[in-house]
Amino acid sequence: MTDKPAEQPDSGTAGSGPAVPGAPGAGTGDSAPQAGARRARRKAAASGLPWARRRPRPAGQHSAHGGTDSAAQPAASGPAPAASGADRAAAAGRDAGNRQAAAGAAGAPAPGSGKAAAAGSRNVLGIAAGIALLAVAGTAAAAGSVSGIGSAAAEVPAVAAEVPAGNFTGVCPEPPRLLDSAADETDPQFSPVSESASARARAVVFSDLGGTLPGSSRAELGARKPLVTIAKSTGDSGAEVRGSSEDGQTRLIAGVVPGQALTDPTVLTVEPVAGQQALAGAAMTYRAGDGDLRGLAAANCTAPPNDFWLLGAATTVGATAVLDLHNPTRTPSTVDLELDGTEGRIQAAGARGLLLAPGESRSIVLGGLAAGQDSLAVHVSTSGGPVSGTIQQSILRGLTPGGVELLTPTAGASAQQVITGVVVQSGKLSRSVRSQDGYGSAAPALEVVVPGGQDAALQVRVFGKDGEVELPGGRGATAAAGTVTAVPLDSLPAGTYSVQVSSDVSVVAAARVSRATSKGAPVDFAWAPAAARLGSEHVAVVPGGVGSRLVFGAPAEAAEIKLVPVDGQGGLGKARVVKVPAGTTVSVDPKAGGAGPAAVMVSAAGGAVYGSQVLVASGRPDVSVLPVPAGAQGRQSVPVYLGY
Repeated sequence: MTDKPAEQPDSGTAGSGPAVPGAPGAGTGDSAPQAGARRARRKAAASGLPWARRRPRPAGQHSAHGGTDSAAQPAASGPAPAASGADRAAAAGRDAGNRQAAAGAAGAPAPGSGKAAAAGSRNVLGIAAGIALLAVAGTAAAAGSVSGIGSAAAEVPAVAAEVPAGNFTGVCPEPPRLLDSAADETDPQFSPVSESASARARAVVFSDLGGTLPGSSRAELGARKPLVTIAKSTGDSGAEVRGSSEDGQTRLIAGVVPGQALTDPTVLTVEPVAGQQALAGAAMTYRAGDGDLRGLAAANCTAPPNDFWLLGAATTVGATAVLDLHNPTRTPSTVDLELDGTEGRIQAAGARGLLLAPGESRSIVLGGLAAGQDSLAVHVSTSGGPVSGTIQQSILRGLTPGGVELLTPTAGASAQQVITGVVVQSGKLSRSVRSQDGYGSAAPALEVVVPGGQDAALQVRVFGKDGEVELPGGRGATAAAGTVTAVPLDSLPAGTYSVQVSSDVSVVAAARVSRATSKGAPVDFAWAPAAARLGSEHVAVVPGGVGSRLVFGAPAEAAEIKLVPVDGQGGLGKARVVKVPAGTTVSVDPKAGGAGPAAVMVSAAGGAVYGSQVLVASGRPDVSVLPVPAGAQGRQSVPVYLGY
């Protein structure tokens, strides 16, 4: 004979009396699943937690509350809503009564009502403690996630973001002009230059493979009517590129604008070709054989950026530096200037918040912002429309002209900079020129600027035609943060060099070149800015009327350069390949094998190689250095700086 299970009290009673026969839920009137569901709902009501979502325990497994289940507990269909404080207390009492009856049915002595109430209170306290522990754990996890965020002070290198192809825009600066003696502070007034001075600009635009030139023209800055139209606009810059001419032949040609007189800043505009930015380039040159601005100055006509550095300015007695800014876009621009000297950052009133309207130019005498600086670097940053900028730098030593140059932007801040086209004259001539009073700056030198707040440990290496040349002071140098640091190069033997600057922090760099014919005669100078690594399809415009040498440097690995000349009628000549051994500098005459070209298309392969164009005049001290401009592919991306 089997024992009959004890009858259970009514679900709404928490007392310790005997079970009432026939009451709902008593004895075996309800099935075990129904009773389990009711217990789950009561637990949910008592704790506010979805107990019904837990997995059912096997029959006979001890409950967490000290009871014993006689059958598996099925899960309820969903969580019960949270109950109020009074409801939870009542439910806790009811749950204690149920456990008491269950214990009695199993043959265990029934606990008293006071102990059941105490057990219910312990249950509520235990649940509350569990909730508190979960909250603390969640807070700790959230804190750990926040603490894992990287510091905003960490340097993140810029990444290149591709942008849709637009018009190629090349801004040619105006030629140097002599400041009027009545000019004061930062607003200049210009007087005419010498009678022999002349300035000219040359432009080259390449077609597609079918021989069709993109719509292109050259106009004065802000003017609607072009000075010259190279090719009429087709109105469909997104049309499919032609891979051959109508007769099925591949025919790549160029439209060439020969040396055109230049009096004001001009803009070369070229439409895209089949959704790709056109391959084009332009450059301007200035020459004067007399007057205070005697010498040679040249500049590439490049696209306007939103951020760039200009190195090589000087504002000491006899040195004049004028910053020229141009806005070729249709968007107003706000320009901020940061000035760094040999002693650190210069706080100058009127250097921030300069407004530049569309099509507007502005000239600023840097001596009015930072006087008495023998080495001055200018950082230009804009919001709104991008602007182009150059510095007209000239020197007058007593009554003797000391040269003129257009300082152009150097490569952006990086841990490595490479400068090519650093020409050093013979030591005997250089020493005799520098021995004169006031000619101390007529010497080759490297200048490095550290934009950030940490000093830079530099490694400077110099490469000539036969390999690396050691500097007398060794490779190592230190550059203080926020300052201009000079490294003399006058101890190098005569030759043409490439200079590599490696640093543990980002720096910008440029090199000064000086040229003279004899002691006591006028001298000229130039600044060679650091340039980007060469890729494919760079357009180096070759100015007329002066001698030209293309200079390539490969600091680490050997490289090959392919040169394709473009004549004055737009025809392309035979390509030639120039090998650049690792750790050397190679000079090439672009006129070799034929008449002087209007431009040279430059493409590189192999190791990292850098290039520039050195311009000189025979029998005169004239000198200027042009970096090889960025290729068309490089102009289809913009640097994006991450951080805050």
